Amino acid sequence: MLEYFYKEKRTLVDFRRGPLGPFFDGFAAHLKKAGYCQHTCQNALGQCCTYNAFLIEKGITRARSITSALAETFVAEYVAHIKSPDGLFVATRNLRRSLRLLSEYLIATGTIKPVIVKPAKFPYSWILEWIGGTKALFKRCLTFP
Repeated sequence: MLEYFYKEKRTLVDFRRGPLGPFFDGFAAHLKKAGYCQHTCQNALGQCCTYNAFLIEKGITRARSITSALAETFVAEYVAHIKSPDGLFVATRNLRRSLRLLSEYLIATGTIKPVIVKPAKFPYSWILEWIGGTKALFKRCLTFP
């Protein structure tokens, strides 16, 4: 499916190497099926290919080894040269969107596992668990005169 968006053989070789290489064809098909225009698909694929090259430089060889910390490091390095606050915002937003689309695809295909965040405990939360209440009920009880 990458051939729909890119014609150069050297570009296709760049896409198909590294830890994310085997998944780019499916990702391109997913974007096309989701209804994204060609420009948006090429932008997302290009940024994800750059992320793939970043992963290769960091020595990551398997897609299961990818963490959100690596993505944050990549975002910081990718936009480090941008001086304008407006340009920085737009570049960061577009890059994060591309990485989000890629991670959603990889999670949907079972390549990587989603990060499960446990809710934070607050003081006396055990009371809520004991009485089966909500946080709003607990706050209301604390402010009762």
